[in-house]
Amino acid sequence: MTRRYPARLLLCAALGSALLPGLAHADTKSDLEARYTALKSAMDTREPDDIKPFLTPDFKRTDLGGNSMTADQMIDRLANIPVDPNRKSTNTIISVTVDGQTAQVEQRQDASDSREGRDGETHLFAMSELSHDTWVQTGTGWLLKSTEAEQITISRDGQVVRTMKKGDPMPPRGAGGPGGRMGPRPDGNN
Repeated sequence: MTRRYPARLLLCAALGSALLPGLAHADTKSDLEARYTALKSAMDTREPDDIKPFLTPDFKRTDLGGNSMTADQMIDRLANIPVDPNRKSTNTIISVTVDGQTAQVEQRQDASDSREGRDGETHLFAMSELSHDTWVQTGTGWLLKSTEAEQITISRDGQVVRTMKKGDPMPPRGAGGPGGRMGPRPDGNN
């Protein structure tokens, strides 16, 4: 009987060890969800001192066309965009892969608001952007090192108007593309 006890203990330890990475992954995902929420709130203030604590000093944002900007450039651009209290936006983490102190995140931001169209009627406009984000763990928590747009889908009244993917030719501003009739993303990232 004493031989079974150590075997059971060994089995429990092995099963527990197999579950620990999953639990750590769940904690990282929860931590990053909270960081996305806090970053959105900071960006809504348009204040550099509120936004920069969530970004690494070498932060880089890359749009679908391959154009990059630094944190300062992104914040300057954001400062020129008025806050729209009617705009709703959510972030959904699709996947998280952790390697040491780095997390690779596939996430989707969905934004919508109602506004008057060219026909004089009020329409619901929505935009969904998929991006690949890299976060790094620091002494102050997870910081966003980079975000790279992968795909944007724009819809009006539930009907897809346009889908653009990384590498596709970008339409001119005002033609329904990023920063066009749909307007800038709610977090200021066009």
